[in-house]
Amino acid sequence: MVVPPTPTRAPVGLTGRPARLFLAHVVRRTPLTPHMIRVTLGSDSLTKFVGDGPDQRIKLLLPRHPAQDMGRLYGLTPKQMRQLPDTERPLIRTYTIRSHDPAAGEVEIDFALHMPVGPATQWAIDAVPGQPAAFFGSVAAYNPPADSRWQLIVGDDTALPAVAAILESSSAPQPTQVYLSVTTASGVMPLPTRDGAAVTWLPRDSDGPGHDDHGASLVSAISQAELPTAPGYVWLAAEQSVVRDIRAHLVHERGMDRGRVYFSGYWSRGKSEGE
Repeated sequence: MVVPPTPTRAPVGLTGRPARLFLAHVVRRTPLTPHMIRVTLGSDSLTKFVGDGPDQRIKLLLPRHPAQDMGRLYGLTPKQMRQLPDTERPLIRTYTIRSHDPAAGEVEIDFALHMPVGPATQWAIDAVPGQPAAFFGSVAAYNPPADSRWQLIVGDDTALPAVAAILESSSAPQPTQVYLSVTTASGVMPLPTRDGAAVTWLPRDSDGPGHDDHGASLVSAISQAELPTAPGYVWLAAEQSVVRDIRAHLVHERGMDRGRVYFSGYWSRGKSEGE
């Protein structure tokens, strides 16, 4: 469940009305780390795309077969798309736009690679220039209150694109603690940090190859973190149970105002989106 701390933005394209659909194609695929691939999408229509925040989420529509006509999705609501026959229904997944270049008509989407490989991840692995795709949205949630004196940003591999975009967008330096859980140390990647930002990486295989603490180290790190007493803001996105535990700690044990804690379960262990 997504609960923005200050609901000043209406979700665009994620409701029952026809969505603003952007048709695009793959421009390039760029490996970032052994656990992350960037796919750049381009089209003339993307020169008119307008996002509403650094952590802008979209519904990415991917063809299920090479001959699928993505243009037939124009004018349909998300619900209607899901009711299409198998031969016409796209694969629908939620992703964060890492960056948008209006002049070039391009957006970048980073895909976290994980096992078992899902259909969207496999699409990213196999992506070649010219392949069709589409998306609608977007909706953003990062919205620290004006009186925030510090911020805490917490995420895992799936949140890295949003975290990087948030750090990149920060206009004024303020004390920022960032805690990021990644599959292995090879998943660590450069982030556009500014003065006042401290990043802590937590590889989940720290106890040896093949071991995964499933986010326990992230929960432990936040429970031990020293946080200021002045008004602050928390942006939290990771696996659903990890998000639940960290939010409960911040609100119930630390006494943080729940309106200052944005949280989102980006995924749920053992389930694919829509289950």
